[in-house]
Amino acid sequence: MTRNILTVILVTLFIASLAIAQNSSVKVHYKQLADDNANVPVVEKQITPPTILSGENVITTNYDYFSNSVIRDQIVFDVTNQKPHLFNMIRPWQGAATRHAAHIRREGTNWIAQSVSNGAGGWPHIDLGLTGDGTGTIALVWHTPSRLSIWDGGTGYLSAQFDPSTDPSVQISGSRMFLATSGGRVQYKFYRTTDFGVTFTNWDSIKTFIPSWTNNGGVEVGMSKSMNEQHLVMFGNAEGTPTGGSAHVYSGAVPDQADCFWVMRSTNAGTSWTASKIAIDGEFDKVVGYHTPNFAPIIENFAQTDIAVANNGVFHAVANGYGLVFNNTRDTAIGSHFPLLYYNSQSNTWRAISSRAIDTIRAIVNYYPTNAIGQSYPSVATSDDGSVVFVIWTGPQLNAAGGLDTASNGAATPVMYYWRDLYHAYSTNGGNTWVYGGKFPGMSNTVSETYGTVAQHLEKVNATKYRAHIVYLADLTTGVGPFDNVLTDNPIVYTTFDIDVVSADNTPVVNSFELGQNYPNPFNPSTKITYSVAERTNVSIKVFDMLGKEVATLVNEVKDAGSYDVNFDASNLASGMYVYTITAGNFTASKKMMLMK
Repeated sequence: MTRNILTVILVTLFIASLAIAQNSSVKVHYKQLADDNANVPVVEKQITPPTILSGENVITTNYDYFSNSVIRDQIVFDVTNQKPHLFNMIRPWQGAATRHAAHIRREGTNWIAQSVSNGAGGWPHIDLGLTGDGTGTIALVWHTPSRLSIWDGGTGYLSAQFDPSTDPSVQISGSRMFLATSGGRVQYKFYRTTDFGVTFTNWDSIKTFIPSWTNNGGVEVGMSKSMNEQHLVMFGNAEGTPTGGSAHVYSGAVPDQADCFWVMRSTNAGTSWTASKIAIDGEFDKVVGYHTPNFAPIIENFAQTDIAVANNGVFHAVANGYGLVFNNTRDTAIGSHFPLLYYNSQSNTWRAISSRAIDTIRAIVNYYPTNAIGQSYPSVATSDDGSVVFVIWTGPQLNAAGGLDTASNGAATPVMYYWRDLYHAYSTNGGNTWVYGGKFPGMSNTVSETYGTVAQHLEKVNATKYRAHIVYLADLTTGVGPFDNVLTDNPIVYTTFDIDVVSADNTPVVNSFELGQNYPNPFNPSTKITYSVAERTNVSIKVFDMLGKEVATLVNEVKDAGSYDVNFDASNLASGMYVYTITAGNFTASKKMMLMK
């Protein structure tokens, strides 16, 4: 940011300093867990991970919780200056017991940490300007109350209050900054400043964009943007009717009024916005090719979501996919599953990218710390063109038998705490297929590694390599959260992960069965059908007319695990609707397509 802008702010801005107590409340979401006991072990193919650079212990904190639900950006990477910037909640700070929002940056081989809040403050979020007048600007927000701070490039910060409530987020697009708060944890509110914090406009609230909204489903609003800052996304979770986090479709809630994962998008750098719901709680058949039938995810239940968006406007979303498995008549829940789910706006489909062996561990029902249930707190990053996508998340640490490690290590309530690890996956073809990497390299069996947060833009190192910049908490006790009453100085760690996009060793591993929608659709006279096979099995794909008469067999052979496509030529068929069906082992799925001549 240019010095003349800073001068205007210094001359214009006068903020009275107020001593306001830190809001220490943490929302613990409603949880609905089915009684679930038996576990069938599944052997999964693991891969040799790509190169990882050594991690660096940056600073310590005894407040072992990064965020409430959406983990907003804790790290950005300045590609121009090759510097990571972290913004984390630290306690204690120079002997003070209160939480501080600390801006942490690397200068040469040293890390420098400065308190931005200068007193009680927390739940921070950081962004880096990438275009126009905002290029190079480091913006930071924190509470309480909600404040925007702009780094002057040296040792100073220019701060202004923009909302009396809590849990702020920030996003820079040229000379504009978009901000959001929880609206007192009642109704999300959106703000804008076009003069770098001199003045603010409260331009709307969530009710305008999601009319069925009744209450905040999570605490924070997440924000993401493309590297060209033309495509902006805000996202979060909303409760439907009835309130209380229990408006699920399987229990009778109308889909339009159920709990949801909502997204607000702008394709013109924030001039206008549109909204949609990309997940409705309790819908069956939402996860394409899921390994277990009758699964209904409840994404709002824990509200742990993240999004990254590419320059082409396609956004990539991830979520804690905790949900219930029902009987064949879908009227009784018979178990709980815990996958990590992925979605992109191009395919408009959800899929599981985690390990089936972990997804189905029944004991998670009884052993989980605070809100870190199953495979939780995911964070996602993408390359500027959207071809490479990386996801990191917190999952259970497993013992030698593949079950949960429930060692308490002195925790007051061992049944509710167990060791955690970081897991990861990545795609080199825009999210169509995934390499499941399993446990993130370097994880210790005596430490709980949690809250992995990746800078939302992958660094392009060269023509064949992308780098993810990551910060995580190495929790030295078993309590993932501040509720174990064990105040250990836990290191915050910075690390990187390299993805080689041209390597025979990194052939994508498909871990689910899937039948894609044909393209183009409608078509005349031919179209392409894509499908994925999770294991070697006989595959049959047939086409039927609307009377159930078979009109074509496209595939009928044994296929190895992988992704495939097949062309369908309908030159000899009449215009109309047709159904194509795949049978692969125990997996079956059908989709409709329209022939228009």
